[in-house]
Amino acid sequence: MNREIQIDAFPPAKMASRMEEAGVTKAALSAPNMFALAMLAGAFIGAGAIFATIVSTGLAAAAVGFGIVKLLTGLVFCLGLIAVVVAGAELFTGNNLIIMAFASGRISFSSLLRNWVIVYAGNFVGSILTAAVIFATKQYSIADGAVGANALGIANAKCGLDFVQALALGVMCNALVCLAVWLCSSARSTTDKIMAIIFPITAFVAAGFEHSVANMYFIPIGLLVKSYAGPEFWAAIGRTAADYANLTWGAFFVKNLLPVTVGNVIGGAGFVGLAYWFIYLRPEKKVLVQAGVAPRVLVVDDDPDFVEIVGRILSTEGYDVQSAGGGSEALRAMRTQRPDLVLLDVMMGEPLEGVAVSREIASNPDLKEVPVIMISSIDSSANAILLPDDVHIPVDAFLVKPVKADYLLKTIRRFVG
Repeated sequence: MNREIQIDAFPPAKMASRMEEAGVTKAALSAPNMFALAMLAGAFIGAGAIFATIVSTGLAAAAVGFGIVKLLTGLVFCLGLIAVVVAGAELFTGNNLIIMAFASGRISFSSLLRNWVIVYAGNFVGSILTAAVIFATKQYSIADGAVGANALGIANAKCGLDFVQALALGVMCNALVCLAVWLCSSARSTTDKIMAIIFPITAFVAAGFEHSVANMYFIPIGLLVKSYAGPEFWAAIGRTAADYANLTWGAFFVKNLLPVTVGNVIGGAGFVGLAYWFIYLRPEKKVLVQAGVAPRVLVVDDDPDFVEIVGRILSTEGYDVQSAGGGSEALRAMRTQRPDLVLLDVMMGEPLEGVAVSREIASNPDLKEVPVIMISSIDSSANAILLPDDVHIPVDAFLVKPVKADYLLKTIRRFVG
């Protein structure tokens, strides 16, 4: 038995479960809280963009190599996602991973769209307000206008992309952003989260990929400078507003924000969220029960109150519920009358008895095709250090007590139909 305190990162199977649960929580936020947290995320990403604009100003003129300029710009931009993840905020691009909870049937399509729409709007408001405040500080005029010229150059280039190019850059961007968020679900500490964020985010910025929420700051600050900077600024940089012909509000929305947003959804929800759902959360065992026959569920737990409550819930829904108070009794029951699904506690008469039972089931040719859902409160107890990584436990799903009745039923229906 492993009694060592686990400080390693959560394994991918557990990461998927945590990400699904996070999606359920995010989708259930009240609209005012969701919008307020989204505004914060817009401001946080804007702060990263401000940092990146300042740091990248003048480096090329100082003969710093292209790759080094991109590396430094990407590193400082990480501030934005670090603040979102650690401080707590709702970011549209990261929230593309809520698709995992939808794919598992934990949330409805309307709840998914509700989150995305409200968060996207909040991100936009937070980013625009950040751009307005920064313009009011006249930061664009420092370094003899070099900061403003850099902001104009960044925004003008983004508005000069063609539709397909912007979409493809958006796909690649959010694949990396959602990879960073996915890696954060493996973390056990703030330091873990920061380290998980740095490389994917630095990579997307350095590679020139397009992030819809970042562009909600980068392009509006350029538009504000172009429209409202005084003649002294233009004289300082030796250019005119006409030199930035790509930079218009129409180009911002149609040529950049629209294709980049679509690309972000494809890259984040498709290439990361659905990919990991398919690998770790997709039911691989499906038991088909004949019409008119009650599906048989074996509840294995030494807590009679839990067995009674679960039995009542399942019986009401038409399940034939059997119970066992320990591992040996459960295995005997399975050999006598094979169930269609097993609900299995972890801690019973002996520590980790449920883990041993799951391994017995998996090694038995006659029982290994029976779906096993492990359901326990061990994660929140002092015994959590005893539990091996999920990847070493042959179960098909892991639920945490107390579990809501609707979630329990939805999970069971993923395996029994």
